[in-house]
Amino acid sequence: MKILNKNSLIETVDRFNEAVFWDRDWVSEAGAIQEWTGDRLSDGRGYAGGLAMTEADWSRTFRLFTGEVLTTRAGRAHVIAEEGTRMLALIENVTGVSSQAREVSEKNLASRIFESEGSKADADGDFCCGTCSVALWRALAAGVYRGHASALERGLKTLSRHRLPGGGWKRYPFYYTVSCLVESASLPAVRELRFHRETIQRRIGLLKKKSDRFANRRRELLTRALDLAD
Repeated sequence: MKILNKNSLIETVDRFNEAVFWDRDWVSEAGAIQEWTGDRLSDGRGYAGGLAMTEADWSRTFRLFTGEVLTTRAGRAHVIAEEGTRMLALIENVTGVSSQAREVSEKNLASRIFESEGSKADADGDFCCGTCSVALWRALAAGVYRGHASALERGLKTLSRHRLPGGGWKRYPFYYTVSCLVESASLPAVRELRFHRETIQRRIGLLKKKSDRFANRRRELLTRALDLAD
């Protein structure tokens, strides 16, 4: 499947995430993706100067890789900026080729998230809402915000304080959060997955009869989470 969709940053990021998740080729399009994302900065309408959605993106449903739907304009703008910058960081991690789009987006986002007055992102790893915080942690796990790497560990400590008795977390979307924990695979992340082992097993059972792309992603994600938790 072709990854780059010049009409949609949302679709481009989702296709890239899918290729990485299922270990499919994306390297052949890496240069084209890096070049095109520069246009998403020149648009000037991205969150805090980060990567911006296209005009068409604003009229489409925005679903996270794990299927949760984002509805608020600010949330959509921030999360896609984080996910897009994460995509560029992963490309650089593998190919060794840097991009100005990644550098500029990361710098501008860091200024808002970590350096603005009253920010607690460095102190507790949390920013804005639960979904935005997880998007930030996913970016940190991929090597974005190199001067603030410790914010991820602090964020996971904050996450553990929001556990719900029946499993999951208050504020934080379950599957999207699990995706971050699996990607991080740090000791705090593994501990969190172990705490939620029964919830994960139960949700795998509920997903067995579903076969749409989000159910398939969720089922595989939870299977990987169990492997880490063992």
